[in-house]
Amino acid sequence: MMKSPTSYYDAEFGQMRMEDNHWTLAECAVLGDRRVPICVDFEHGQIGELSSLQREAIRQALALPPDVLRITASLVLQNYDVYRDMIGDESMPLLANPIQVWDQVTFSYIYVPPHVEYDRHIPTFELLAECSWDPEHGLEVRFCNGVADDADQIGETGR
Repeated sequence: MMKSPTSYYDAEFGQMRMEDNHWTLAECAVLGDRRVPICVDFEHGQIGELSSLQREAIRQALALPPDVLRITASLVLQNYDVYRDMIGDESMPLLANPIQVWDQVTFSYIYVPPHVEYDRHIPTFELLAECSWDPEHGLEVRFCNGVADDADQIGETGR
């Protein structure tokens, strides 16, 4: 029986390793002062098969602007506020400055899905994270064309 490979070398992105059922790039994205791993699932499950959209999504994740956290804070804060109102939790503080929402978030990884399976026609990746206000579901921030356009609980994006 052939053993599945646990590493793959991509001409553009370098070494990738199989970790927790995802291929993880050696190079990390930088969000503020934090380094975040980038994970991909190859198109059709074929090792090494990255679509042009996936490649562009990876490039965009690697090229996030230094102020990406400030730019996306209001989107994440909106999710925080909706959740706060929904559960009526007085222990969740009102945040004076949207950037403070990131103090409640621990980044897990950036995920680049197979675009074919998801019927995506623009480069898309998701920032998956743990968040203090919903430890059960966590947080997913979706980026399309390198810009955050949705923040929701993991698995709930696109309602």
